[in-house]
Order: sequence, then C-alpha cells, then structure tokens
Amino acid sequence: MKGIPEAGTGFIMNAHELSRIIKREVAERLDHKNFNVDVPELQGVMPSTENVAMQIWKWLAPHITTCTLHCVKLVETENIYVEYFGE
Repeated sequence: MKGIPEAGTGFIMNAHELSRIIKREVAERLDHKNFNVDVPELQGVMPSTENVAMQIWKWLAPHITTCTLHCVKLVETENIYVEYFGE
C-alpha cells in the first residue's frame, strides 16, 4: 500500500480490513483450485506467477479505496517471486 498514514492510527490502511479483502478477493478464488479450470479469469491463460500476480492486482485494486495499491508480491518459493506494480 502507498499513502499517507492517518494521524490517529499511524496506519495507511486498516490491516484487518486489508486481510478481509485479500481473503475474499484472492484466497477464496485461488485456494485449492485448478487455475485453468476453476478460475474463469485464468482460463486460456498460462497460469505463471506473473499472470497470477497481474490478476490478483485486478481483483484487489477496486477494493483499495483509502490508499493506493502499490505492489502485489506473489511468492512461489523463497527464491522465486514476482512483484507487480500495476499496468
């Protein structure tokens, strides 16, 4: 996230609210799913880490309203990860 922290809390975004958004918009769509079959937005798309990170951005961006979505970091292994900063 990117933005100016609120004076009263010191946070850019409420972490509990962010967690709920991620669970609803990302985890519930991807967890234990065959990306090519069970995720309509990924059908016909090579489900590389890069493409999945881009789709996660599309799901999250409309719900981040109190600050700016700065980056989606998707970690595949400790040495393989993608950081996507939007289009």
